[in-house]
Amino acid sequence: MSKRLEDKFYEGLRGEIPEPVVKEAEVSPAPVAKPLSSRSLFSHPDTHPVALDLALLKHFQLDWFPWLPETLFYEIEQTFKTSIAETNKLKIMAVKTLHVIDAFWEEWEIFEKTVQALNGVPPLITTMQPPDLPFLFAGVDMANAIRKEDCNDEIARYCAAIFLHEEVYYAPEPLAFCQPYISQPTYCCKDCDKCGSALPPFDGLCTSCAGYYTDDKPFNLKPDPEALKLGRGRNITLSQKYDSGPVKTRFEELNKLSGNHLVSAIREVPEDIQAAKLITATDFQNYRAQQLKDQLSALRGWLEMPHA
Repeated sequence: MSKRLEDKFYEGLRGEIPEPVVKEAEVSPAPVAKPLSSRSLFSHPDTHPVALDLALLKHFQLDWFPWLPETLFYEIEQTFKTSIAETNKLKIMAVKTLHVIDAFWEEWEIFEKTVQALNGVPPLITTMQPPDLPFLFAGVDMANAIRKEDCNDEIARYCAAIFLHEEVYYAPEPLAFCQPYISQPTYCCKDCDKCGSALPPFDGLCTSCAGYYTDDKPFNLKPDPEALKLGRGRNITLSQKYDSGPVKTRFEELNKLSGNHLVSAIREVPEDIQAAKLITATDFQNYRAQQLKDQLSALRGWLEMPHA
């Protein structure tokens, strides 16, 4: 080390080198998002999936359903003389999935990725990517606006797993279909002391006392007719592993409040914490629904214009 550098080093240890003057960083004002218009429909990153769907149906009718992504995006750019935001490409493909196949309501992998894409989140194809509650509520609500179908047992179980992971035991609409799988009902027979799951397709009978396994074909999952005539299998009690009642009550009470009244009313107890999570999720769902209303209002004249 040279003498000059050595002197500087020891001066620094003694604190003789003055503190460097740090200038305040200049903070640029946040850019103001431009309102959506017919010109920016596809390039605006916050365009609602349903607004994109209506525009495509208006100009291409059903022709765009079988098009490959490259063809579809090229036709959009040429027809509307615009670029397409990457988030909107995701939304368009999610909307197309809802139109052309039933997998959203039948396969949890497709359900998961479609919910993420509807919310503008790039799907991770090789990794599980469960949405949080706000995205789950908003995604299902958006999917229902495009096409309303009943979800099967697999999707109900998947949604229930998200609720249980978040430690929320009540599912309001549009996710009420998964409530039984959140509550996890069970039964206990007073005659034979057998306890078991009361999840669908449970029919209200104790499988042992009702003779489900005494038939010549024990796997037909049907009760013995003679046992039914004698009234066997009906002496049961039902219970739930996770009771949704207290959370439902607090959610409905707190959801009527707003602002400081809501904040001050939330207690540090499980049912209030769960209700607060649900309010956050449903508020986001309502925000996206209002966003759609506002965008359709701005685009009304253009959408109602006769197709050339």
